[in-house]
Amino acid sequence: MPSVTQAQALEQPKARAPLLEERFAVLKKSLVKPENKQKVIESYDRLIKILENEANFIAKNGPSMVPAIDFNEVRMNGGTLPPDFAKLVRERGCVILRNVVPEEQAVKWEQDLVDYTNRHKNSGTPKFWSLYWTPPQVQIRSHPKVMEAMNCISQLWTVTDPSIPIDLTSQVVYPDRFRIRLPSKEAEYVLPAHLDSGATERWEDEANRSNYAAIFEGNWQEWDGWVADKRIDASSDLYHKGSSCSCWRSMQAWISLSHCNTGEGTLRLLPSLKASVAYMMLRPLFENDVYDDTQPTFPGATPGLTQFKPTTELHPHLLMEKSIVGIPPVRPGDYAFWHCDLVHEVDKYHPGKNYSTAVYHPCVPLTPYNIDNLVHVRDAFSACDVPRDFSGSQSFNGNEKEHADHGARRENILSNEGLRAIGLKPFDVEQAGLTEGQRAVRQLANEKLGFA
Repeated sequence: MPSVTQAQALEQPKARAPLLEERFAVLKKSLVKPENKQKVIESYDRLIKILENEANFIAKNGPSMVPAIDFNEVRMNGGTLPPDFAKLVRERGCVILRNVVPEEQAVKWEQDLVDYTNRHKNSGTPKFWSLYWTPPQVQIRSHPKVMEAMNCISQLWTVTDPSIPIDLTSQVVYPDRFRIRLPSKEAEYVLPAHLDSGATERWEDEANRSNYAAIFEGNWQEWDGWVADKRIDASSDLYHKGSSCSCWRSMQAWISLSHCNTGEGTLRLLPSLKASVAYMMLRPLFENDVYDDTQPTFPGATPGLTQFKPTTELHPHLLMEKSIVGIPPVRPGDYAFWHCDLVHEVDKYHPGKNYSTAVYHPCVPLTPYNIDNLVHVRDAFSACDVPRDFSGSQSFNGNEKEHADHGARRENILSNEGLRAIGLKPFDVEQAGLTEGQRAVRQLANEKLGFA
């Protein structure tokens, strides 16, 4: 695709965001305090210049913009990312951990999934199988090294107040689907650029909005997207349609079960966290780059929709044709993570020769908000039922409970950590070194799950 500058992007016919209810105009006026308005305008002017530089830098470096590290190196470092590498990951908002599980194990999981879907062809499509409790999925979510990798990546986040009820070292299962994408020269329906976990909720929910306070104060350069303190109360599902994420996924992620090169039906990311988030949050306040908080418009956001969708028409300064790049080649057993606020999409084509297979498995730390989801997940596991977040769409129902070979059985859970993550074992409240907040949220989880 030809290189595009911001000036050229802005010369295209102007797209208008749809008008929402008038209450959204009231909301928009509340985003910026009068004393901060000029600072926000000046910060936006700086931001759009930086975005163009960022897009050019990303286009020049391509897939290498996505940091990658061998998990064995991380384990030798005490299970933490090296400081300089962690700093880079925080800037880019994404990372690939190589060799989290042995390749032969990952290959076997892929074959088991292929065999399972061949037996149950009415359970979805290769791009998104509507299955949540196959044996490989349950095993992957509880594999000791997978749990270890999740805890490692969770350390990218910080909690400034040790009394806040959050435990980044404890994980909660979020049962999502998987894909087995077949090679094809034809364009397929895939996910365009988007952010998951809500749409207007990023502005509409007061706790959610508070996570971006520095941006609305005109200090987006000071925004820290890795502070967890206020994330724990932020709602990503205000409309309860059974199709939105009802928990906080600190990192979205999937595990590769196949050899997949860049551009072969796989993940694409915008590896510039701070600038991209600042722009998307401020974009509703600017019409043709002029500050305007009078209209009930939030470009890319539809109330009740599970995703926020930036587009080249409504978010021209992102220069997504250049700033979104395919991830580097992955092998079976590699684990890709990206920040919950990072723009991502899926390749339109899969011109490769192998399956492009990945199992979705995000980081979901233990918080009061996520405990509610955990209770529902445990119930869904026990009944081999469709998880709550997918219950609102018939197309997401693979009728697994009717499968005699489903994997929603305790013997498929491979670790004590995995049992806790799905609500079948109490969290240890006596563990040495816990903060006040960690102990409190573990105790709360045990109470909600009926263990205390």
